[in-house]
Amino acid sequence: MENRIKLLFKNNVNKLVGDKLGKDTYEKQVKEFVNFTKLNIVVIPYTIDDISISFVQGFTQSIFENIRKDEFNKYFKITGSQKVVDKFNKSINY
Repeated sequence: MENRIKLLFKNNVNKLVGDKLGKDTYEKQVKEFVNFTKLNIVVIPYTIDDISISFVQGFTQSIFENIRKDEFNKYFKITGSQKVVDKFNKSINY
């Protein structure tokens, strides 16, 4: 069973940068929908073409208060452009 969470950003946003934006995105768009008994699929729009380590660190800060980093893929799957997905997954371990 899976739980899809679609992220929304303004049309002029094509890069996700900064710890604050990551924290705000998680708090406002994800936190209330996360279910740790299912796979949470976080859908990043294809209009986003880049993502920073600092965004991922802010986004995952609260998540890692509940699970270990090595459990991330058990509870979460990130979808979007291949570049964004690869950078997100690589940034989890920083």
